[in-house]
Amino acid sequence: MSMDPGSIITQVSREEDRLHVQPDNGQPPDARVSKPRSLLRSLLCCLGRGHGSRSPSPTPVPEENGHLAASGPPAQGFLLPPVRHQDMGKVCLVVDLDETLVHSSFKPINNADFIVPVEIDGTVHQVYVLKRPHVDDFLQKVGDMFECVLFTASLAKYADPVADLLDKWGVFRARLFRESCVFYRGNYVKDLERLGRDLRRVVIVDNSPASYIFHPENAVACKSWFDDMSDTELLDRLPLLEALSRVDDVYTVLGREEPGAPPTDAPPPPGQPS
Repeated sequence: MSMDPGSIITQVSREEDRLHVQPDNGQPPDARVSKPRSLLRSLLCCLGRGHGSRSPSPTPVPEENGHLAASGPPAQGFLLPPVRHQDMGKVCLVVDLDETLVHSSFKPINNADFIVPVEIDGTVHQVYVLKRPHVDDFLQKVGDMFECVLFTASLAKYADPVADLLDKWGVFRARLFRESCVFYRGNYVKDLERLGRDLRRVVIVDNSPASYIFHPENAVACKSWFDDMSDTELLDRLPLLEALSRVDDVYTVLGREEPGAPPTDAPPPPGQPS
């Protein structure tokens, strides 16, 4: 089966950078963002039961070049290895890649910061990558404050070399790719409960609400970015992130009264009745 080159990157398009209307079992359709529909179906994660009281964890399906780039083996049943000594006591910050830190395209971009070759079905394609304004400052600052984890729904064969070029300081303690997501109702969802960290000390920065629909109470929303070089979104998020890095319970800052309680308009997690 041939792979659509665009399917290695999971990102919103300009037209789809909005809440997507899709009624499902009577649930309000405003809790997801549309993603490209040409995703490679043969590499989708399966849904299975595992650890987690609120959202049953799936068993990831291994994919080509997919791996967990972290020091040491992950703890049993979790996506992340044990916390490093230097990160003890830090909040875990999960950061998305596409349209949050960078924008990538298979079409040539004159001012691309990186050009990454990616082999697909025996053919090498060039991926043109733009860095979001202030991303270098953002990464260095959050790297000092948090245990940082890159979590993207894109394939490792693209995202891993991009992360190598982007993260010159070793900010990301681990990198998680598409096979670590849950494919749920047409979206790749990042189930934070599977990380192996106390959810009261986990924050996710992501441009797609669909990516964190299991744990919206842990999210710091971020606008999608494509090519606006006057954008200041990453700098604008730093004061809130600084406040979150200093608390024992992120819900006290993010304003949720009951940790783990889904909002009333969110679809139920896998295995729960609609």
